[in-house]
Amino acid sequence: MSISDQIKVSVIVVNYNGLPYLDTCLDSLSRQTCAGCEIIVVDNGSTDGSLQQARDKYPGLTYVETGHNLGYAGGVNAGLAVAVGEYISPLNMDTRVEADWLEKLLGFMESGPKVGAACPRVLVMESPGVINCDGLNIHISGLGFCRDLHSTATAAGPPQKVSGISGCSYIIRRDLFNRMGGAPAYCFMYNDDVVISWLLALMGYDIYCLPSSVIYHRYRLSMTPDKFFHLEKNRLYLTISTFKWPTLLLLSPLLLVIEAMVFAYSIVKGWPYPRSKLGAYQAAFQERKEIARLRRFYGTLRSVSDWTLLQKLSWNLEWGQLFGIVRFRLRRDGRG
Repeated sequence: MSISDQIKVSVIVVNYNGLPYLDTCLDSLSRQTCAGCEIIVVDNGSTDGSLQQARDKYPGLTYVETGHNLGYAGGVNAGLAVAVGEYISPLNMDTRVEADWLEKLLGFMESGPKVGAACPRVLVMESPGVINCDGLNIHISGLGFCRDLHSTATAAGPPQKVSGISGCSYIIRRDLFNRMGGAPAYCFMYNDDVVISWLLALMGYDIYCLPSSVIYHRYRLSMTPDKFFHLEKNRLYLTISTFKWPTLLLLSPLLLVIEAMVFAYSIVKGWPYPRSKLGAYQAAFQERKEIARLRRFYGTLRSVSDWTLLQKLSWNLEWGQLFGIVRFRLRRDGRG
């Protein structure tokens, strides 16, 4: 039996100037208990010495150098190209994992063929009793919200069916990941987890969060104009490229209301944010041929109706996560 035949899971850590974080992540991975695991570090053109430090300290890992910043999704795909595992497990560089984190995720994935992906409970590294997320709640408009954000972490319960994985850490069946083309290339930053989750639902697969599988993440809820642009652009791409036209027409009153609410949010945040929102519309228009191509491709993945897809998504908006940011920034800036 070859070494590749013994590898069950390929963990992909995407690094970009991660000198303050990468060593903590790799050190915790060196103690994980999952048998048949390879660790791939993809470096997106770092200039801070983090790659060399990792090579020196962890020479047994697989390293991929992209030469320039491909973004998170691009980095995951660079790792996917050399991975040999039956399962793929992307992991943020600013995390620390419990030793049995991956073992529990893999065991759960092996228990049911209709489980497309699973994610762990993510705790805030600086406040380990506080939840960063138990997966995502994905709204029908493509907005993604952290489940149980800032809740107190209680004893781990049973696996929970969720509408979305967190891109911070998840495990997905390689064959499904390959079918959808890997991580979405148009998501240079943000929303790749929403897109992957949405496509899994479109393909007829379920997603779960395992509270007993735990990692820690350096996390602070925040927003910047650049982040807002990518979130909104990627959200537009997703909804336009996956829903059938009659569904989009039927949902249009609700979607337009949400667009108005998001635009109002951007105005409250200050001028750079409406400019980012308008930039997202412009990008979607300029790349309409790519969106049309995605519509054709995603149509080949579909195994459920739009109604079934909508039932797997959330109809509840969690605006407190966004408006909490607004209130924080208004107080910080002395305007509230």
